[in-house]
Order: sequence, then C-alpha cells, then structure tokens
Amino acid sequence: MTVGASLGQGGIAVAAASMMILLFAAPATAHPHVFVTATVQFVGDGKDKLNLVRTGWVFDEMFSSSLLMDFDANANNKLEPAELTEIGQTVLGSAKDYNFFTFLKDAGRPVALTAPSNFRVLFENGHLVLLTEMAVVKPLKLTRANLTLSIYDPSFYVSFDVGSDEHALLTDMPKGCRSSISSDTPTDGASAWLNQVAGLSKSQTIPADGINYAELLSTKVNVACP
Repeated sequence: MTVGASLGQGGIAVAAASMMILLFAAPATAHPHVFVTATVQFVGDGKDKLNLVRTGWVFDEMFSSSLLMDFDANANNKLEPAELTEIGQTVLGSAKDYNFFTFLKDAGRPVALTAPSNFRVLFENGHLVLLTEMAVVKPLKLTRANLTLSIYDPSFYVSFDVGSDEHALLTDMPKGCRSSISSDTPTDGASAWLNQVAGLSKSQTIPADGINYAELLSTKVNVACP
C-alpha cells in the first residue's frame, strides 16, 4: 500500500483522518489521560534501504478540545496556522524526552531515528492530527530486514494504538516487503499493572518495577522483507 510522497500531499493525512471514529475520550482521573490512534508509514529509497518513518497521530476529542481552548489566542473558536504550529512544537517538545514515543528495532536491535524535522498539524472534525517525519540516522538495508516499530509513552500518560493492518503503510520499499500489526496478550503481571496505574491521578507517576509494561502492551507494527 502506498501513500503520497510528502506530508503535504494527503497520503498519511487521509489515513489518519479516516481513523477518527475509532477514538474515545479519556477518563478524567485515571492513567492514561490522552488517547491517540496512529498510522505508520515506512518510506524506502526505491531500492534496498529505509529512509524515513512517518507517523500520523489522531488525538481523542476531549484532549483536542482542551488544546483548542488553550491555544486559541484570538478566541475565534478555531486554530489558525500559527496556533497549530505552536501546538505541534509543544507536543513534540514534551515527547522529546521519550524518544518522540517512536521506537524502531531491526531483529531486536534499536534503530536510531532523527528528531522530527518536518511536521504538520491539522484540526479536523474536532480532533487534532499531528503528522511527523523521522529519518533513519544510519542507512538501514532492508534485505532480510525484520523491523518492529512500537509507539508508546513510557510514562503511560498517553495511550497509542495502531488501528489495523491498513494503517501500516509501505512506500518505495523493496518488492516482497510486508507489514502487519501485532500485540501481546496481557500477562497476569501486565493486567495487575494496568489496574494499578488506572487509579493514579495526573500528578502521580508510574511506579518503577523494572518491567516496561508500556512497551509490552503496545501495538507492534512489523515489517518483514525477503
């Protein structure tokens, strides 16, 4: 499946917008507080290397409404381009310390991505949509690659979900590369952790117990190439 060649040409923006009906509002006094449905796009060089990872995040309606109130500087009940840019900078600034919530591995080995050098923010049908583009720091050959991308917030303040296989997109990738979505069945420990953090307030932090349950419970986007 292919999409547009850039953030400004539809593509992932259309895919992200199509997921808005999957979102729901966050409870006021429980972790997580923000819910995001994501689309992921892997972009190759048309030969045998991975160049970019693009993501589209669609935020839940409650959080989006709060951003409208906080950033609508001229109080006209809509977000102007400059206000949308400020939101994008604020969100990405908060995500900086968490690897921008985007963790890529090849056969279990971490793959470094640059900070988003290009982003676009939309506000459509009551939902904020943030489109990002992150480059692979070192050339990554796709021959026999086994990629896994997880989008998650280690603090579990934000919950991310990739809707379905249709929201894992491949562009200019080698023939034969295939994408899929997977998620692990919660273990007893993970279920207990979820119950524990569900009662935490916004001012409380996730207890550190040595296990990254946020990663274990995240949706994985897998790409396998021959």
